[in-house]
Amino acid sequence: MQWQEIIKFLGGASVFGAVIAYLGKTAVDAYVSGRVETYKSDLQRLTSEHSIRFQRLHSERAEVIKELYAKFALLDDTLYSTLCSFQLVGEPPLKDKVSMLSEQFNELRNYFLPRRIFFDEPLCKVIDSILDIAKGIFFDITTYEVDPMHEEYKFNREVLLERHEFWEKARTTHKEQFAEVKVKLEKQFRVVLGIVA
Repeated sequence: MQWQEIIKFLGGASVFGAVIAYLGKTAVDAYVSGRVETYKSDLQRLTSEHSIRFQRLHSERAEVIKELYAKFALLDDTLYSTLCSFQLVGEPPLKDKVSMLSEQFNELRNYFLPRRIFFDEPLCKVIDSILDIAKGIFFDITTYEVDPMHEEYKFNREVLLERHEFWEKARTTHKEQFAEVKVKLEKQFRVVLGIVA
């Protein structure tokens, strides 16, 4: 009888243990399920916040690109107009154009520098090279008196020839180097804005 009582006792204890284990497992499952739902909710909230922040940053970055490119295009147009071998009738004098170049260069540079953070390093290098090329062109055309009719050139043809060489160098730099970097800049801006075909 003792064995039968032991088996009954163990059978009852097993059933009781199984019930306890089942209730424990159910409680743990409910707890874990609740925690998972809380984590899911937190993750959705964080994802939503990140998405909103990213959209706002992308909009701001697009605005910076738009403004920067407008300043760059204006500088490029003024460079082209200034460096033309023949100035059109009714255009501002060369001295005024060179003054505009200086202002536009400074505007572009001053706009870009505090906004560098919006661009990755390769794009910053492209913009830096544009600024360097433009600065070099400006120095070339301002090394000598800008106006080819200036009195200094009337009596010193050698200086006029040197001025002409500097301007030719500036034209070549604008036509080749500046144009090449302009194409790179436009391509990279399109990639940043997601307009790549």
